Amino acid sequence: MKLNADLVGLHHRFSDYYEVGREKVREYARAVKNDDPVFRSEAAANELGYDGLVAPLTFISVFGFLAQEEFFEALGIEMDLSNILHTDQRLVFHRPMKVGDRLYCDVFVDSFRVMGGSDIIVTRNDITDQDGEPVLTTYTTLMGRHVEEGE
Repeated sequence: MKLNADLVGLHHRFSDYYEVGREKVREYARAVKNDDPVFRSEAAANELGYDGLVAPLTFISVFGFLAQEEFFEALGIEMDLSNILHTDQRLVFHRPMKVGDRLYCDVFVDSFRVMGGSDIIVTRNDITDQDGEPVLTTYTTLMGRHVEEGE
């Protein structure tokens, strides 16, 4: 499928869930050099009223990439994700991500336009938990060139 304005409004639900793991939260916090104890110590998280570790705000990027990749594949959109420019990201938090959360993702095409020969697509990811409650909404703007047949 070719990228165009007809995609606006399309929806894809990620085929699985992403479970927020204790050691994954700690690893991610170390990788992004965030030493806030709430990401590493249950006792520190408990002091703030949480029943387990809380994930750093950008932790969703791990799951978000998986959902975006599957979205493009499901729609049959030939975009080389290694050759796109991630031009903007907006995160709207409804509550913190916590260890034990099972996260689900619904991806929508929010907008599409062509500028300077490049395709610019904005996707909205609605992240919910195992109870269907909203956790996070992300808006991702990607710029790239679609792949023509035979390229």
